[in-house]
Amino acid sequence: MDEQQLIDQTTEALDLWAMVEIFGHTKVAGRLTERKIGVNVMLQVDVPKGDKEFSHSRLFGPAAIFSINPTTEAWCRKWTASQAQYERSPLPYVPEAPKQLNEVQGPDDDVTLFDN
Repeated sequence: MDEQQLIDQTTEALDLWAMVEIFGHTKVAGRLTERKIGVNVMLQVDVPKGDKEFSHSRLFGPAAIFSINPTTEAWCRKWTASQAQYERSPLPYVPEAPKQLNEVQGPDDDVTLFDN
């Protein structure tokens, strides 16, 4: 029996409601499960919306997880509802036009600076 099989047999699959802290800075509450992608395991957080739905899902590598705090579905739904007032999109912001570099004369004529 190789080492990989031994690890898989003794590992419990995650399926719980929790507050997950990412790198100790970002908090995400929801249903936490595991997803195997290739040979890697990712942790998926399904973020609740309303009483029965989910808003979106996020996948994290185990190294990004600072802490997992198990809790209840009711608490996670209440917490995410309170966070909705901040109106943060789950998707990254994409500007309409990319920022352009312009040549600006500085103390050194050879310097190119960002246009603010």
